[in-house]
Amino acid sequence: MKWLRVIGLGALLWLIIFVEISITMIGLGFSESTVYAIHYAIMIPLGILVAWLYYKSKDKVNGFLIGLAMILVGVVLDLAITVPFFVIPAGGNYVTYFSSLYLWIGLLEGIVVIGIYDLMRKKK
Repeated sequence: MKWLRVIGLGALLWLIIFVEISITMIGLGFSESTVYAIHYAIMIPLGILVAWLYYKSKDKVNGFLIGLAMILVGVVLDLAITVPFFVIPAGGNYVTYFSSLYLWIGLLEGIVVIGIYDLMRKKK
């Protein structure tokens, strides 16, 4: 596994998601369920994009493992940036943020999309 590549692409994925959620939640004022419905739809091409960028290196590591590693990078960035600078000032905390079912569905979707990309890539 190319760790620097995984970390960089995981950070890129997190950044794009951060901007997307910020635009739909804060900029457009959509409800939480609407924001996440949009996010789940957008997550499919985003997952494909980062998987495609990763596998340009011809690495053969399992896509579900790569997806898990990229999602963990995003979780670390949420721990370091999202929660302390955006959630806590809005009255939330780490427990409320990380106990959201919407968040866990999105994390699982990211792992699955990247894993399926790898499976489809291997079938060619």
